[in-house]
Amino acid sequence: MEKFKLGVQAREEKTPNQLRREGKLPATLYGNGLESESLQLDAKEFGRLPREAYSHMIEVDLSGKPANVVIRNVQRRSTTHLVLNVELYKVDMERKLTVTVPMKFVGVAPAVTVQGGQLLEVFHYAEVECLPGNIPDFIEADVSVITEIDQGLHFGELKLPEGITILNPKEEVVARVVAKKASNEEKKEAAAPAKKAKADAPAKAPAKEAAPAKAAAKK
Repeated sequence: MEKFKLGVQAREEKTPNQLRREGKLPATLYGNGLESESLQLDAKEFGRLPREAYSHMIEVDLSGKPANVVIRNVQRRSTTHLVLNVELYKVDMERKLTVTVPMKFVGVAPAVTVQGGQLLEVFHYAEVECLPGNIPDFIEADVSVITEIDQGLHFGELKLPEGITILNPKEEVVARVVAKKASNEEKKEAAAPAKKAKADAPAKAPAKEAAPAKAAAKK
């Protein structure tokens, strides 16, 4: 898992609009059992964060002490997508989180190479639960198990790294192969969940606190 860093400062006594005009972003930090804290970020530095940072831990410096946070919410102006406000959540390394991570499709489906079908990638993101230190860069989906036309690969069939739990319904189809002569309507219907998944990408569906790791282990 790649480590990202972000500079933060205590928020100045200025309005949010004043901060934005000066190239800064108002931000809020909170966490389990912690009082919320008003911060500010450098807008350009925040804008340089790669998409992967939205579903991974970010190291920040709080009053000289490093802390691990995740981006919980990013408020944007609807017309321009300009970032208006950022919510950061301070994570407890012993408590599980729910995060959205991208899918990575690997392998070649025999239903495509042998039977001439067309592969449809239905979901591009998966919702997973894990400890903060175990957040994966992606969830791998091996489509080489798809041997027949109209056969699909389900979330419940994915091989997961140790300590990772997928929260998507096991029966949902991650990818499937259809006949190339399939109608455009069929393709659109198959791809609909992918559009929903993109709408729920990490920036919009950030990490949430889950049950303590120890409690989960007892279950």
